[in-house]
Parts: sequence; C-alpha cells; structure tokens
Amino acid sequence: MAKNQLKKCLWVLDTIYRTGGISYKDIAARWEREHGDDEMGKLSNSTFRYYIDLLQDLFDVNIDCIASDGYKYRITSEHDLDGHQAKSWLLSAFAVNNMLSGNRTLEGRIIYEEIPSGEKFLLPILDAMRHNREIDIHYTPFYRSEPKMHHVQPYALRVNQRRWYLLAKDPDEGRFFHLALDRIAKIEPTDKYFDIDPTFDLDAYYDAAFGVLTGMEEEYDIEKVRIKVYNDYHRADYIRTLPLHKSQQVIDSTPRHTIFEYRLRPTDDFLSAILALGADAEVISPGWYRDYVRKEIERSQLRYKST
Repeated sequence: MAKNQLKKCLWVLDTIYRTGGISYKDIAARWEREHGDDEMGKLSNSTFRYYIDLLQDLFDVNIDCIASDGYKYRITSEHDLDGHQAKSWLLSAFAVNNMLSGNRTLEGRIIYEEIPSGEKFLLPILDAMRHNREIDIHYTPFYRSEPKMHHVQPYALRVNQRRWYLLAKDPDEGRFFHLALDRIAKIEPTDKYFDIDPTFDLDAYYDAAFGVLTGMEEEYDIEKVRIKVYNDYHRADYIRTLPLHKSQQVIDSTPRHTIFEYRLRPTDDFLSAILALGADAEVISPGWYRDYVRKEIERSQLRYKST
C-alpha cells in the first residue's frame, strides 16, 4: 500500500472512530475543509467505499452503514479500536506501511514498545498545532496533587524514554517548556491563534540536548564529554551501532575498549544513561564531570551498604 493511500485510509478510520459515526456527506465535507488544497484530493463516494472495504480487510475492523441513524458509518467492533492501543496503532501504522504492503501476512508477528497513556491527547494537540491554535492544558506534575492550568502555544511533540512530551511556549513570558502527555488531565482549545516564530528551529533547539532536558534554562554549558566503554559483552559495539546521542564520535578504539565523545549539555538524563552502563563505562573528561559521576556512583553504593 502506498504511503499516501495509507494516510488517506487512516484519516477515514480515525474520523469515523472519533465522531462515533458519520455520514458520507459529512465526512466528504470535512475532508474538503481539511485537505481540499493539498495532495489528498477529493473524497468521492466510490473512493470512500473502497477505503472502507480496504480498512476492514487490512486491519480487521467492522465498519457498517447504519440506515436507521441517517446512514452513518460506524465502527461496530469497538473492542478492536478501544483505548490507547488504537491511538498507538494509528500513529505507528505510518512507520510500518512498507512492511504491511497491502496484505496481512505479518499479522501477529510485530510487537511495538508500548508508550504508557497520553495517546488520547495526541490528536487534539496535533490538531491545535496544525491550525496554530493556543490551548489550555490542565496539568498535574508529580510534585502536585491538583492540576494547574497552562495557557500555551503548542510548538512540537517529542517522544523520549517511552513518554510523549509537548514543547510548549508561554505566550506571555515567551519561554519554552515541556509537558508530559501522561500527566495531562484535560485539554481545551481556545479561540486564540498564534504565528510560529520564523527564527525557531526545532533541530537547533534540541541540538545539544540529550533528551527533553535541554539545560538552557539552567544555563548548562555545552561540553565535550568523553566516555570509555569497555567491550565486555560487546557493550562498545552496541553503542557504536546505536549511538547514545547524534553527536557521538569514536575517538579511539581497541579490541578492549572504545572512547566515545559527545557534544551536549550534560543534564540529568544524560547522567542516567551513563549510570545505566554500569561498570562497562567510565567518564574520562572533563574532569569536573568525571568527579560528578563518581559521586553519584558512591551515593548509589551507600544505599546498598545501608541495608
């Protein structure tokens, strides 16, 4: 199945799913409003029926036309598209469309790494991003018991460590910050719209970040961090083929170890990645960061000695 065709099918399925039932006339009008001027083209009746048949065959869902309810098309196998699993599937389908290739021969043979909760807010956030609409987010961080309302401009979405994060901008203060989707309680669209800062570059924003902690607010300096990774159990080989960060470079390599260099702001999420390597790695420079990591290791050892 071509990528564009899959995109159209997913749009039809998601619209039927989110509306709980919609007639061809209404879905065609919505299609025209949202995609009339781009590569999606028009949604004819014959094309719509073709997509319905294709979706039922390819993804094993039942979509019926209910005559008694204004000839609305409705998913009648709700259990197949219920909860966050449906949202995860809708998003991940784009990534595997080449493997699916218009047939179901891979059914039951692909497992995705689940991202716990938060998926139900992806679509309203994406919709707000597409229209540059400001939104109100009721958010409950781990250190609060009651949600706090944030009025934000949704700039970007990012997955990190099995969590979805929204990069939001405070329209009053002009600062950027992250909100984890699994901590969102409610999203409300507003009637305010914004213009994306033409100087904003998403790749540049995260260039020296290891994850979602950019370190810019805390004024971390960009450092060149060198780590010696020992090749016991081929740990260095794993990191060489799956870099910890896009700036990773090999400085030296022997059969026993490899020295990797990273250019980034060494925030706590980078520290966690280093500590996860255990005895297979050690920071060799800069000296202050080596001491910092050593103290964290000693703090961890004290927890084990106290029990």
